[in-house]
Amino acid sequence: GSMNIFATIVAGVTVFVLGQILLKLVIEPIQKLREAIAEVAFRLANDNVVIHNAETVAKEQAEAVFSDFRQLGARLVSEQQLIPFYSHLRKLFSLPDQDNIGKAAERLFQIPNHMYGNHPEKYYRLDLYRIEVCELLQLQDPIRSGMSKQELVDAIQELRKKNA
Repeated sequence: GSMNIFATIVAGVTVFVLGQILLKLVIEPIQKLREAIAEVAFRLANDNVVIHNAETVAKEQAEAVFSDFRQLGARLVSEQQLIPFYSHLRKLFSLPDQDNIGKAAERLFQIPNHMYGNHPEKYYRLDLYRIEVCELLQLQDPIRSGMSKQELVDAIQELRKKNA
């Protein structure tokens, strides 16, 4: 009788609460990380022209891109940190490895730092970092017209030899 009804209600509430915990602790943080990764793909494509022409575009535009990239790097790392049991869950949800997220964030910090100045490696480096970020985050490179990763690495080494 009433004990059965009570047990059913308690079971129902328990399932609901556990579902909410799973949603808040696991699903939502994973969604946020996915959004951050999608944002990286968008920014790499959308801001490529600004990144390569930081000296010539409007100062505000270049500064906005500069701070966006730094924030994105920080966001990637912090969103990843919020996901419990990341090393187990990442395979299930096909998310990048934790180290790769850290490396991608470092590259996202380095892109704005290389936007200015006219050192000969600048454009090669910017392209190389973009390609590396895409590889690390399992994204398709949005800019396909450029040199391959190996060509960029070779070009940078050539320049180093010349300037050594």
